[in-house]
Amino acid sequence: MSEPGLARVIEGTTELLVPDDFCKKGPGTKRGDLFYNRQMEFGRDISVMFGREMFQEGQKILDGLAATGARGLRLANECGVKADFILNDRNLMAAVLIKENASMNSLEHVAVTSRDLNSLLADEAFDYIDVDPFGTPVGFIDAAVQSCKSRGVVAITATDTAPLYGTYPKTCLRRYGSYSSRSPFAHETGLRILVGYLVREAAKHDRACEPLLCYHADHYFKIYARIVNGANRADAAIRRLGYARYDKESLAREITDSRCGKADAGPLWTGQLFSKELLRKMSVTGDLGTSSRCEKMLTVWREEATSTPLFYKLDELARRTKHSPPKLVVFIERLEDAGFVASRTHFDPKGFKTDAPIDDLIEIFKR
Repeated sequence: MSEPGLARVIEGTTELLVPDDFCKKGPGTKRGDLFYNRQMEFGRDISVMFGREMFQEGQKILDGLAATGARGLRLANECGVKADFILNDRNLMAAVLIKENASMNSLEHVAVTSRDLNSLLADEAFDYIDVDPFGTPVGFIDAAVQSCKSRGVVAITATDTAPLYGTYPKTCLRRYGSYSSRSPFAHETGLRILVGYLVREAAKHDRACEPLLCYHADHYFKIYARIVNGANRADAAIRRLGYARYDKESLAREITDSRCGKADAGPLWTGQLFSKELLRKMSVTGDLGTSSRCEKMLTVWREEATSTPLFYKLDELARRTKHSPPKLVVFIERLEDAGFVASRTHFDPKGFKTDAPIDDLIEIFKR
């Protein structure tokens, strides 16, 4: 029987007590002191897949804003490593519920704290730090970068997507020090702005940020990045920052070194968003509740891992050419037959990436 005001749910192989009025879809609305969003199960499944490949024995693994403990407890329960898992939430009610959930799953290797996250990060060093706030993560990133051990990983979630998409560019400039801009590929520039911000924050401390798995899903962005010591490495990462330029008339888009027009977005990360080696190792198991979606996403990520930045949509080419769009897989085959690199993208089901110049792209689309 569930306690009054709580519901019992199962994610993966982990049983959880959560608020009985929990959010079942969408970005979610925070009610009361505790928050749980069922739609984020996919993201937590990805975290488990990531942890199964990246976590090692004896590491210190922190879920810094744990809420009901769903993500941190699943990592502790389902990744199969003997490590020190620390779940923290400043809200004492949340900490009490986390302890109850940990006990219910017999997770004796989980420690629960109730501290201000920045204070905790200032006092201790961790091999893995997950920061999943309700809104922007900017208030925690600097402390997380400093607290992360060299070659450790920070995992950052951002749900303030509207500023990063270009809907509120002034807010984006204040928070992330970057210009955002509306465009058909704004989901990608938003993610790259977030990665670029992390790169710049790490570089302040002579540390490099190496993206391992960065994606957009539903209402949020998620970054997993390795933090490595070294001013030279930090300089090399900074050199991968640039701007995205978009010409609405021609549909052309490109990465540039400097901002010239008001529509340019950046500075943002221009390098790869994925580690091919990590994606090759990651696998989907049947115990994951969103295993079908995870499998589809992992397949697309592997295709996209070495593609060029800034995706196109079939619909925008159809409007420009007045031609009906072909099936995506057919058009990608046409591009490859013409000698260009092309792949699907996880940013949009009708999106694709290619190194084909815009004139060639339109000509091939008309065939």
